[in-house]
Amino acid sequence: MSAHRTTKAAVLILGVLISTIFSEEAIKPHPFRIPLALITVSYNDNKEVIETFVTFEGLSEGWAIAGGDDRYVKDTRRERVDHFHRERINSAYRITAFEASVMEKAGKSLEETLNIFEKDLKNGKWGRLLYLDHSFPIFFRGFFHLYCGAHNSPGALPKVTRIADTLFDESMDSPKSIERITTWKNNPEHTMKLRIAAKEFAFQLKQWRTQIINTPDVDFRQDRSKSFRESYELFIRLYFNLPPAVLKKKVF
Repeated sequence: MSAHRTTKAAVLILGVLISTIFSEEAIKPHPFRIPLALITVSYNDNKEVIETFVTFEGLSEGWAIAGGDDRYVKDTRRERVDHFHRERINSAYRITAFEASVMEKAGKSLEETLNIFEKDLKNGKWGRLLYLDHSFPIFFRGFFHLYCGAHNSPGALPKVTRIADTLFDESMDSPKSIERITTWKNNPEHTMKLRIAAKEFAFQLKQWRTQIINTPDVDFRQDRSKSFRESYELFIRLYFNLPPAVLKKKVF
């Protein structure tokens, strides 16, 4: 093959590669104010959860939920408050009024964010969705430990809602986030399912919030939040493009 033909072939190949790479406009994160609560999980040396701390951006106060006693913390230039809410060992499984109020705060912020998420998904605001994806997985993992800590049960929520490390990176330009958003962008059917799941989850979340805040000192065994947990699991599976749950067959 002549040098001219070789050069021409190389140019054609390069052109195909460039066309493939730039066939779709790159998605870039578009910052906006996200109303999610900030949830931090503390672990001991054995990687067991010590407590889950909830606060909001700009606040100088926060609330900590643990398997035992819970805490209210306020730290300003003028005062430092670290107040413990004691729990009796034989009734730690009950959701106290303090725990309910903390979960309600976090749940309300999630409901607001879900409504934003669904509208952005409807309108194809992929940059905003990419920006939100930096915060959502971290929040979901924190909420898992918050919920389980208040219920004093590591299995209070479906395991999949704990969010595996393999599903996200804590970076603004995470390839996993870009791949996730691109999957939605290129799959209208999946996007529609995700929108419906987001609406249902927001609705069930509101019902659950009303229940826990109006039922102080509730026994988790009487917790009527099955619909909330099911809608939560479905949303997580669709959000992270995971396969459907495997139904266990009853053995008679």
